[in-house]
Amino acid sequence: MNPVHFPGPLVLAVKDQLRDVRYRIRRSAGSDRAQLADRSASRVPRPVALAADAVFSQVEAVATALLPGRAAEAAAFPFAADAIFANKASGAPLFTPHIYRAVKTLMRRFGVRDFLIAEQAIDDARADLLARHGDLVACALGGRRTGPPTAPDAAIIALCAALAAALAAARPIKKFSPPEGGDGPKNLFLAPNAYCFCVIGLAIAVMSLPAGAGVPDNVDVVASADLAVDARFAQLTAALRSRDPQGGLTREFAAILPFLP
Repeated sequence: MNPVHFPGPLVLAVKDQLRDVRYRIRRSAGSDRAQLADRSASRVPRPVALAADAVFSQVEAVATALLPGRAAEAAAFPFAADAIFANKASGAPLFTPHIYRAVKTLMRRFGVRDFLIAEQAIDDARADLLARHGDLVACALGGRRTGPPTAPDAAIIALCAALAAALAAARPIKKFSPPEGGDGPKNLFLAPNAYCFCVIGLAIAVMSLPAGAGVPDNVDVVASADLAVDARFAQLTAALRSRDPQGGLTREFAAILPFLP
């Protein structure tokens, strides 16, 4: 019997609701500091919360299996732009699971234990990006070459800026708890979506440009993109708030990228 698959938006909506419940359960069983930070959280005994968390994780896994073309999992972050705009063998887009995992990777890098990311918002950003910038996607991914910056390279930078702007506007990061030690970039707490998606956009740009093929360690890409966004956050957020977020962010990315691995 062939497996039954449900429409992607329906499954994503169900998964997001399950994640919301799981996030609240984890917060309710968190530290005293987390309780003080979230006065709306009701205290649940930790053993009960852990058991409920495990149940919801299993239910989420079942919901994920209902998505068409589930066989291909998302790759480790960072990755090149052509990876996220490709399709699985079934034709299902890879964009949403790739970006979801990229955000999770960053949040864990920043020491954030509990967070809520709406996968449906990421998928909405994908649809908006393709509707607004379909020609740019085709131009950027039409061919990659070596040598000095040329029109295809400029298109890749513009595409990664458009991607970051669309995702930041969609605001998939709904909630998160501060790291226990108080670490993490200070700007992350001011504007988590703008911060994370600028880091993601820059990292994807590095891996998509010809020089990215020679990067010895992909972890260095994320680290350098993180440092660059932290240092230039005022300029990056000003670009995102401008009348032309994609154009402003493209100029910022073009100025930053020569200094990244």
